[in-house]
Amino acid sequence: MTTIDIWLNEEIGRINPNIYGHFIEHLGGVVYDGIWVGEDSEIPNIKGFRQELIEKLKAINPSVIRWPGGCFAETYNWRDGIGPREKRPTTVNWWYMNDGKLESNQVGTHEFIDFCKLVNAEPYFAVNATTTTVLEARNWIEYCNMMQGTTTLAQEREENGSPEPFNVKYWGLGNENWGGGGCMTPEDYCHIYRKYGIISKSVGQDLQFIACGPYEDIPEWTAKFFDKYKEMYTVGRVAPMFGYSLHYYVTNTGRMGTELTYSDAQWYELMRVGLDMEPFIQSQFEMIRAAMPGTSIGLVVDEWGVWHQQNGRHPLPGKYLFEQMSTMREAVLAALSLNIFNNHCDKVVMANVAQLVNCIHSLFLAKGNACVATTSYYVFDMFKIHQHAISLKTEIKCKNISYSIEGNPYDIPSLSCSASLKDGKLAVTLANLSVDDDQEIMLKLNGGQYTSNGRMVVLSSNNHMDGNSFEEPCKVTPVEQTISAGGFELTVTMPKASVVLLTLDVSIDSQR
Repeated sequence: MTTIDIWLNEEIGRINPNIYGHFIEHLGGVVYDGIWVGEDSEIPNIKGFRQELIEKLKAINPSVIRWPGGCFAETYNWRDGIGPREKRPTTVNWWYMNDGKLESNQVGTHEFIDFCKLVNAEPYFAVNATTTTVLEARNWIEYCNMMQGTTTLAQEREENGSPEPFNVKYWGLGNENWGGGGCMTPEDYCHIYRKYGIISKSVGQDLQFIACGPYEDIPEWTAKFFDKYKEMYTVGRVAPMFGYSLHYYVTNTGRMGTELTYSDAQWYELMRVGLDMEPFIQSQFEMIRAAMPGTSIGLVVDEWGVWHQQNGRHPLPGKYLFEQMSTMREAVLAALSLNIFNNHCDKVVMANVAQLVNCIHSLFLAKGNACVATTSYYVFDMFKIHQHAISLKTEIKCKNISYSIEGNPYDIPSLSCSASLKDGKLAVTLANLSVDDDQEIMLKLNGGQYTSNGRMVVLSSNNHMDGNSFEEPCKVTPVEQTISAGGFELTVTMPKASVVLLTLDVSIDSQR
């Protein structure tokens, strides 16, 4: 039997709801025919945005959405996306050589702010730090945030239909500047970041700046960046940094099968790489604290998910660039990733799954009149209860899974878990990584006891290769049941290759 010890009196920290963030980039079908259908479309829409997607996204408390990229941001001129839509320029999209699409700029700053308001999410803007000037980036902040009737840029915003400021807090200065964002050295990028931060202070005191950190295979970027950054920080000449961006993809070039067909070993290999997110977070956080002791810089994992790259950079017939289907494999990977963020909420202040619709690890597939929620959508729906809750220490005793791939042996744990407490209600989320075995799990409370029956929500399928599609939009959906609980121990049976949410009322020992 698997056992999980939960300590009600050992808190990790409060789970920032921004851990449950999302990412919208102008590529493939993410924006056009994804979120945006146009105000004149026969498809039901609100201000041009697909109504069904808005309603479903709003229901899972999306918290924060990153836009307009990604790599798209590094050639984006924000001025192309303001003013009357019929007068906006058509430009070359970053991905034009891959899918032949031009950028219409029909969705720009005002439209994206509308979208965020419709789904109750905070906007997070990724600023072009590669092909535009520091002044233009600063001017975008002024355009968005200065009070009505103050500056010429604020007046221009009002003339474009938005008298009140947008009050955008989160500004990521650059994207993947070690690669497509300019092939910079960490020292080169740090010099630009320092300029952006100090110049932008004049148009807002509450701005939350996010610096570009590494992809997982270049961890040394962080040490070199902070060596340069602290030269000016120690004399008070740079703006404070809210967050430090990490990108972590479970990248599949074929070693893990295809998006819809894979062996058991290939399933486990995908999980193994996903689990490596945890040591990456730990090591990066330790490097920052060593370089910047006493600061509160948090980690922002603003691109994460499964990326099946064997589809190539050109869309298959009937599919958009980078569009991929999801099965229970993506759902379980999403669950173990969110569990990692919950368990490290003292380090991770934001995370943004890539991407929202018609792309990598999407929550939705949308074309024409159809809008389908993927398996990962339901994981976010189940996990939203953790937002604002206190993350608790847990300890799992479970069997390991042994497998081999390409002649190399590996072991991974069979279970992932996180637990949180809010208003006397305990929430426990579990991911069963085993494709062969159901698991009988005993949850032992330390420092309290269960006081009433609870709820168990299960996302599973008879076949772990099942997912939702336009043909079968509800093939995999959660099932809810009541569970009996009392005392200090609770035992549940968890299906193989599944995701589970348990919610129970608990009382806490008075000596806490």
